[in-house]
Amino acid sequence: MKKVILILFVFIASLFFSKISLSQQYTVGVSPPIIDLGDVNRGETKSVKFYIVSPSNEEMLVHLIQYPDNLDFVRAYNFGAIVNYSEEDVSSWIKYFSNPVLLKPQPQPLQTPIGKITNWREISFLLSLPNNAEPGYHSFGIQPEPEFVGQAGGQVGVGIIAVTKVNVIFRVPGEAIRSGEIIDALGEGNKVRIFFKNTGTVTMKVIASGEIYYNNKTYSFSSARETVRSNELKEIVAFVSEPLEGNLDSKITVDYTSDKLEKKMVINFVKKPTQVQKPIDLTFLIYIILAIVIILVARWIYEKS
Repeated sequence: MKKVILILFVFIASLFFSKISLSQQYTVGVSPPIIDLGDVNRGETKSVKFYIVSPSNEEMLVHLIQYPDNLDFVRAYNFGAIVNYSEEDVSSWIKYFSNPVLLKPQPQPLQTPIGKITNWREISFLLSLPNNAEPGYHSFGIQPEPEFVGQAGGQVGVGIIAVTKVNVIFRVPGEAIRSGEIIDALGEGNKVRIFFKNTGTVTMKVIASGEIYYNNKTYSFSSARETVRSNELKEIVAFVSEPLEGNLDSKITVDYTSDKLEKKMVINFVKKPTQVQKPIDLTFLIYIILAIVIILVARWIYEKS
């Protein structure tokens, strides 16, 4: 609790100092910056609230932008939670009462640890867990993105010097296991196909990388981040710099943040099949030409007669 109050204190203090030094730029923050809901059961709905605040006296239309991938926050807030963390998409679990919202000075100021703020707005949303929610820690972020509302009611650009997001974390009861297995790998030209199975109980985001050894050269590869659900066998694709052929020694690594797997294996690279161009079907064109010829002949006969 002390840590949360300290974070809030530093952030709101920065808002007031920004107000003194900036004329046409605005800061928008959240209070509190961290919401820890503790355990939330499957099928349960929770009403959650926080505040958006600003030292500006101007009205702003604020859009609430959701960030489902919040692993960096979890790593900083509670590193131990990583080993029991689910990366399933929770965006459909959240329902806002209003979005966007109008942020404007209020007649009753909001009391904060360092003073009162007049430009604030309470934000409420519902978090509804489905009955099949995965076990373990879940997290997401909500960031306010404001637009300045002019006197005529229109929206114009605004320089935002600082925008922070609220981070929400909660835990679904149950055994959350993050584990996986590299099943196989195949090569096709310059393409590497890695087959990874999620053997745990939660969704994970993984990156496959590695090295191929051929003719005293090392070819490195790295894939994009892929989402793999529990018990799913996923094909992950990466590329090396040039086509390879033959049975080649390799080392493959699959990183899923809480741990990583390494496997040495021989990958069979086959030559990429060449695209055989199909002959152009001229049947339709021939019919068109014949039709034109018949019409021209018929017209010539009609004119002669």
